Amino acid sequence: MSASQEKNNSQRRAERAERRRQEEQADRRTMALYTGIGGAVILLAVVLMVWTSGILQRTLPALTVGNTKYTSVELQYYYSSAYSSAVNNSLSTLGMYPFDTGVSVKKQVYDEQTGQTWYDYLMEDAVQRLSADTALAQQAAAEGYTLSEDARSDLDSFLSQLNSAWLSYNYASLNAFIRANYGSYMSYDRLAALLEQEALANDYAQAKAGDISHSEEEYQNYYRENADQLDTFHYSQFTFQARVDSTDAEGNSVELTDEERAARLEESKAEQLALAQALQSKLDAGADPEDVAKEYEEQLYSTTYERQGLGSSLTGSTYAEWILDAGRKAGDTTLTEYDGGTVYNYYVTQFHSRARDNSGTANVRHVLVAAEQDAGASEPTQAQYDAARSEAEELLAGWKAGEATEDSFAQLAQENSADSGSAANGGLISNITYSSGYVEEFQNWALELGRKPGDTGLVQNTGSSTKGWHIMYYVSSGDPIWRQTADNALQAADYEALEEEVLSQVNVQTGIGAKLVNP
Repeated sequence: MSASQEKNNSQRRAERAERRRQEEQADRRTMALYTGIGGAVILLAVVLMVWTSGILQRTLPALTVGNTKYTSVELQYYYSSAYSSAVNNSLSTLGMYPFDTGVSVKKQVYDEQTGQTWYDYLMEDAVQRLSADTALAQQAAAEGYTLSEDARSDLDSFLSQLNSAWLSYNYASLNAFIRANYGSYMSYDRLAALLEQEALANDYAQAKAGDISHSEEEYQNYYRENADQLDTFHYSQFTFQARVDSTDAEGNSVELTDEERAARLEESKAEQLALAQALQSKLDAGADPEDVAKEYEEQLYSTTYERQGLGSSLTGSTYAEWILDAGRKAGDTTLTEYDGGTVYNYYVTQFHSRARDNSGTANVRHVLVAAEQDAGASEPTQAQYDAARSEAEELLAGWKAGEATEDSFAQLAQENSADSGSAANGGLISNITYSSGYVEEFQNWALELGRKPGDTGLVQNTGSSTKGWHIMYYVSSGDPIWRQTADNALQAADYEALEEEVLSQVNVQTGIGAKLVNP
């Protein structure tokens, strides 16, 4: 072999060796990469397994109250309650949601000045509520206080309903129902313990607050400070509504562009405003509200020429500030507007009077005897009403022939009343006023002047979903609404003071588990 051939062979061997070295190095890098990826995948799988198992949620401390520790499972229950309360309160008072339920509350600001989000606000409320319930329940136990009979009955009734609810709503099990409604990692035992503690805390605090008596001066001071909410206002109101009809005179749908719809709404607004101004002028000239209502009957959207209500019911109305003005005189009128987006309302309001209503409320018991009603009929026939009255007369006569006491009447209601809402409570309806919303004849009987405890009578019911005849039993006269409201407010203040006192005696700390509460 020549020297040149030997040189070429040696070079080729060296090149092959270098390629093998590079391939082995690449293999090692690939192995290291795959090992790293595999390790990361395994780590991620472990994390996901731990997360979905709920180990972190059930073990990491979220809140510590004194020596009692809670995880995110318990705090989640209180957070969800705070969320629901915020939504329900806003819907009931304002008719709208407090925030966009389709967007995370962590991204929505609750307080523009501080920048506090809705999540932070609701979490703060949840922490405060759970802390207070814990401290109150612990103090109740330390004093040897146990649940009252009524509170125990309410709790047992709720737990009984909870134990069967999953069947009614077609869940696979009780635990599945609880997880779906009270948090993904909630168990029955944990929920029952929370409910027991919550019931004990509320029952104890209400009992303590109820034991505190208030002087007449305190009631009068409360009234003076809150007269705008407690006084009864008497006024007339007429509403004209500007809108764009979506159908023509023949009932056919009308397609309009946004510009056309806006232009037509402006035309309707001008027409309705002119009508509202003309009606207001007639009232200012001394016209009777009832006569004006009849004159404009065809143009009015709605009217109430004999409206009465507490000042608290005016909250949110466009005319509240005007009607609450201390200088308001009988006969004064105002015209206010409300932009509803697709509709526009004009309100003509005439003030008549305001006063503190000192008349007592009424407490009655009743038995509703339902009249039979033919399928599809809007109400019973006269014969069916007469049959119901005859049955009511027989029941009343039978009661009078017996002990004829309030207790025996309560028993009569439990066994015979078609009003399931009150039958379980012996037919008791409390604190009836003329603004309570009950059937007019029912209210009028209960509030008739000179009514005495033990009075009985029959009242026809033609105005509710279950029609027929009421057997009435007058129990007593209650305090005026303003005084009941004052009493409730003073007791609420006493409750809050007790809550603050017990909270000041315990140390409250949030933990890392609070981060696991689902918004």
